[in-house]
Amino acid sequence: MPVGTPATLTTAGATATSVTTAGFTPSANALVIACCLGRGSSATIPTISDSLGGTWTPIGAGADAGNVTGRLFYQVVSASPSAMTVTVNTTGGTQSAVGIIEVSDAGTDFSNYQAGINAAGDPSVTMGAYTAGSRVMVFGIGNAGAAWTSPSGFTELFDSEVATNVRLVPSYNDSSASTSLSWTSAATDSIGFGLEIKEAAAGAISGSASITEAGDTVAGSSLIAIAGSITLSEGSDALTASGSVISGISGLLSVTEETDSVAATATIALRASLAASESSDSVSASARVNLAATGSLSESGDTLSSAGNVAIQGAAAIGEEADSLSAAATIVSASRAGTADIAEADDTLASAAALGLKASVSLAEDGDSLSTVAGPTIKGAAAIVEAGDTVTARAVPLLVSSPQERVATVPAEDRTAAVIAETRFASVSAEIRSVAARSEIRLAAA
Repeated sequence: MPVGTPATLTTAGATATSVTTAGFTPSANALVIACCLGRGSSATIPTISDSLGGTWTPIGAGADAGNVTGRLFYQVVSASPSAMTVTVNTTGGTQSAVGIIEVSDAGTDFSNYQAGINAAGDPSVTMGAYTAGSRVMVFGIGNAGAAWTSPSGFTELFDSEVATNVRLVPSYNDSSASTSLSWTSAATDSIGFGLEIKEAAAGAISGSASITEAGDTVAGSSLIAIAGSITLSEGSDALTASGSVISGISGLLSVTEETDSVAATATIALRASLAASESSDSVSASARVNLAATGSLSESGDTLSSAGNVAIQGAAAIGEEADSLSAAATIVSASRAGTADIAEADDTLASAAALGLKASVSLAEDGDSLSTVAGPTIKGAAAIVEAGDTVTARAVPLLVSSPQERVATVPAEDRTAAVIAETRFASVSAEIRSVAARSEIRLAAA
């Protein structure tokens, strides 16, 4: 989709070293660009901040024309942006100013950028060849109050004396613009910025992505960014990326039909919930799987796996026989109230390193297993409630931390606490339990 038409959000200027804009709210998912400037023989290249603590990334190194300085910054806002103010500072300056614009359907590849300086008059820049669908923007900054003439074919957003003797003139064109750009001004010191704003990278979705028929695929060679929700609703649907798969705001990733798959060679990051609700669904990443809400594996044979970490801040529910949640590094359920429930026979929760649960873990059906090469650390309750369930560690003790109301329970039948390589303690209630040990003495308290 071609880049949208730029629009002005706000301008501000002051006879001071810093200036703060009035409040404004960008459009959802917009690219926001701030042209910051300062005036004075000692004025530094401007810096920028906002009232939300957001990150502003500089475009280029900025420019100093002697009595005026300038720099471009950008920020990509979320699908639900909040009102903000922006503050620009130029240490040593006598005036400061800023103009902020927004553009829709824009990417962040700013490789075609140029800055031109003229300490005695009109600036000019020579751009590289443009890509079809791009938007070309130019920003003129001058140390004089008279109006400018923008490069031929460009439409001015405004031509304003934003601070005393400082003029700012942002203009735009499309990819048919000339690559040789020059301004006409009455400025004694001037700066011209040229910037090609390219289309968003393929795979960037700001709404919902629905894969609704059997065998559908969504693939990206770098990352797939989804700001809303994504649904894989028919058998054998697939979502893959060689970079990241990101559901980044408040959306749901639903893998709802048998043998659907979501895979990334880097990271899968979900700020909402993951539902794998049909038999043999799989979600996998070679780096990390991050869940800020819930991860549900609700049909037999579903899998959630990572070659790195699986980080869950909500609940991980493994609700059907033979489901598995595994990581080559660490599985972390980080929520204060979240649970890891292994609720059907032969389910597994496994980690090649540490397993940390800050809430509770339940092994509720015959043959379930919780295992780690390091050690599971449980700050809530660990309940092992069916015959044949196991909790094992190869390196460090199985820990259920204080306070005393936290318990590791092994009710109703014989259970085995398996440990390897050094002394372990197994605490059980109500009747004698067996402790299997290798290589040295173990203690059993009953």
